[in-house]
Amino acid sequence: MPGRLLIIGGAEDRCCGAGLLERFVELCGGDEARIVLVTSATGMPEQVHADYERVFRKLGADRTRELRLRGRADADADEAAEMLAAATGVFLSGGDQSRLRTLVGSRTNDILHERLASGLVIAGTSAGATAMGRTMILSGHGPDVAAAAVRTGPGLGLVPKLLIDMHFGERGRLPRLLSAVALDPDHLGVGIDENTAILVTGTTFEVLGTGVATVADARDSTVVHPAGDCDPITLYDVRLHLLPAGCLFDISERTPSIGPAHDRY
Repeated sequence: MPGRLLIIGGAEDRCCGAGLLERFVELCGGDEARIVLVTSATGMPEQVHADYERVFRKLGADRTRELRLRGRADADADEAAEMLAAATGVFLSGGDQSRLRTLVGSRTNDILHERLASGLVIAGTSAGATAMGRTMILSGHGPDVAAAAVRTGPGLGLVPKLLIDMHFGERGRLPRLLSAVALDPDHLGVGIDENTAILVTGTTFEVLGTGVATVADARDSTVVHPAGDCDPITLYDVRLHLLPAGCLFDISERTPSIGPAHDRY
């Protein structure tokens, strides 16, 4: 069975039931889970490691190992390969996604691809979420849909058709996501609210958590790029889907649906 991706919009509940993280631990094997926590994106790896190790232990998974990749040499090293080979789940922490660029195209990146195809569960939150796509959003802000409103770079390519943004509703990032898909309409833009996730299995995903996943589809849109990067892009006939918990989305067909009623996690 192919693996699954749990892509979290950030600020996930780490107490009060810890719904999304509880789902991650269940997918990884419950009390048999062997979790590798990749802390490369954060500037506070010791604290992040301690926080997640405490939560995972509370949820029944007491085998969490930190993988701190400080550069390309670490990402290509045997130690990283051995840790990933033994894992049932990998969790990419939040932080600054530009720090994750050193993983792109590395041996670690290749192993994640291979192990995902054979059943590994991979989760990422915030910076770790946007890195999942073939292209990741590195920065950008502002009220306009314009080339200057977003900066992107290569991602890990674990879910190649999606371009993921996070902390979405809370930080008003719809203009940034629309700017990104206007620049590359082949991608589906997915903005994920805090304490919300999409669970990707094969070519479909389900929305989990307390917020909304916003899907922007500009494949059949008309896009007119202005002369200047700071000038607004003309974009019309873009499709926008707002998907709360329980909704499903077929990535290959680009179609949403309402799934069967069940718990939001």
